[in-house]
Amino acid sequence: NKAGRQRMLSQRIIKAYCQVGLGVEPRQSRIQIQNAVELFDSQLRQLQSGISDSKARQALSRLARQWRPVRSIATGPVNRAGAKKLMKHGDALLASAHQVTDLLDGAHGKQVGQLVNLAGRQRMLSQRLAKAYMLKLWGFDNPAMQEEIEAAGREFADALTILRAAPENTPALNQELDAVALQWEWFRHALMLEGAYSYRLIVAEASESILQSMELITRMYEDLPAQ
Repeated sequence: NKAGRQRMLSQRIIKAYCQVGLGVEPRQSRIQIQNAVELFDSQLRQLQSGISDSKARQALSRLARQWRPVRSIATGPVNRAGAKKLMKHGDALLASAHQVTDLLDGAHGKQVGQLVNLAGRQRMLSQRLAKAYMLKLWGFDNPAMQEEIEAAGREFADALTILRAAPENTPALNQELDAVALQWEWFRHALMLEGAYSYRLIVAEASESILQSMELITRMYEDLPAQ
């Protein structure tokens, strides 16, 4: 769960950075950056002290190296040059965080571990979608950015279908996943809207709502008995 959350934070930091640059809830977005940086630091230390597997430790070392430039840029002045650098370093950071998560996948029990991983990845996708949307509005609009939004959207929808069909689901989990399905429809439509400030705000708020729901769902899967 913690390793998977690092994936989300790699995208959340860039999303919030762009929101500051675009003037989308700048005060709250700066708080999001600060909290995300502090949480990434804290979880990285916890993972480094709690993991003994040699391959996972090597992956963590790589993650730590790639985190340093992202941390430096994110905590510095907000401008388009910084956003461009974050785009470059953020993808590498995400890939390393994903590798660490995959190496730990199944430690809690194969099936439950996979559900924790999948639900946790939804947190990242909620932030990745909003990040790409904000980057487009800030002038980084290109075919690759649109493809990123479309690919992440398909992945989120497919994973949500898998999670809703999981036989391990409790009634409480099914209820939460049904709520996310409704939130996703709202978020998906908001991502198609561009231009007005109100649309940017809708995307920012929708991504937060889904993130909070997926955090809860991931913890609920984590609390299931190992299988």
